[in-house]
Amino acid sequence: MKLNIRSKIQLTATLIVIISCLFYGLYIYGIIDFRIVSIGDLNPYGGWSALKCFFTDLSYRWKGFSRSIALTAGIGLASFLLGRFFCGYFCPIGAMQDFFKYVGNKLRLKEIKFPYKPELLKYLVLIIIMVLSILGMGNLISPLSPWLAYLNIFVGLRLQPGVLILLLIILVSLMGRRIFCRYFCPLGAFQSLLYAIGPMKIKKGACDCSYCLKNCPVSIDYNRVEKDIPPECINCLQCVNGCIKGKEGFSINFNNKKINKSAYISICILIIAGSYILLPLTASSSSIQAITSITDINDGTYEGYGLGFGGRINTEVTIKDNRITSIKILSHSETEGYYEEVFRDLSYEITESQNLNLDAISGATSTSRGFLNSVRDAVNKSLND
Repeated sequence: MKLNIRSKIQLTATLIVIISCLFYGLYIYGIIDFRIVSIGDLNPYGGWSALKCFFTDLSYRWKGFSRSIALTAGIGLASFLLGRFFCGYFCPIGAMQDFFKYVGNKLRLKEIKFPYKPELLKYLVLIIIMVLSILGMGNLISPLSPWLAYLNIFVGLRLQPGVLILLLIILVSLMGRRIFCRYFCPLGAFQSLLYAIGPMKIKKGACDCSYCLKNCPVSIDYNRVEKDIPPECINCLQCVNGCIKGKEGFSINFNNKKINKSAYISICILIIAGSYILLPLTASSSSIQAITSITDINDGTYEGYGLGFGGRINTEVTIKDNRITSIKILSHSETEGYYEEVFRDLSYEITESQNLNLDAISGATSTSRGFLNSVRDAVNKSLND
């Protein structure tokens, strides 16, 4: 099978994600001492989490772009300027659905035609997730995320409810096209809204044969296209390949000026990848204040509490000879794939450096802050003992 440029990019992006997750799994289990990126760094909702904290948490301080915030920024900018390129080329969940639809075709399974009206559901999902997140109940829905489940499978963590949703998506994808993208993906809804108000559009040409939309991954019907393809489009550009009748087919237009397909793909990759790589380099470093400068901490074992992403984090801190010697997690409700690195690395850094003003783990800011606050709470109790 000869792969086109889109399939090559999808395959490359998927392999990068899988390899990164495999290395991260080896890292958090202590098999290797380095990682490429964490699961938190692959979180495309990081920008929303930071924005929510900025408006709802008085203790929040902006320290620059984390990887996850940079990913959100890159996706958002690309979506506004050039449409849902991330959905069509980079998203591993989208690539997974395309792959299993291809498998279904090879197995000659009868295709199910999904209706169009339920596509509005994903906007409702987006609103529900935003509201629950603002109300501090994001931990209730994160285990249901097929995105997080997908990543955790390759990390090797315990299976979550989202895995069942992921399996259901795979089964349906054998017979239907991108059901998750069309009906349930909040990130797709976010990008569609930006695409709708942005300057880039895929415009209809003189041809009316509709053959170029025959294999559209999201089943856009030619009859639904007036002048522009609707924002449900994932910008796979299959319809821009040229009309079989030799007439003018669909074309990519930016502010009513046609742009080349190869240039479009290159610019989109540059925006998303460039944002992800370069924006975190602007992050500021935090100030250092070692707890060894505090001379009145008393030896003993103390419990502390802090508020993380999933609720209260309870830690047990042991102080001996005026130093923190161990930190034990007593209870928490944090999300798998995020808390493991936080608890492991920050515990090590605190006991080694005797410093409580550490930087949060990228992509797991709420969990990091909750954990650090619980340790600070325990240390404060030693001061008052």
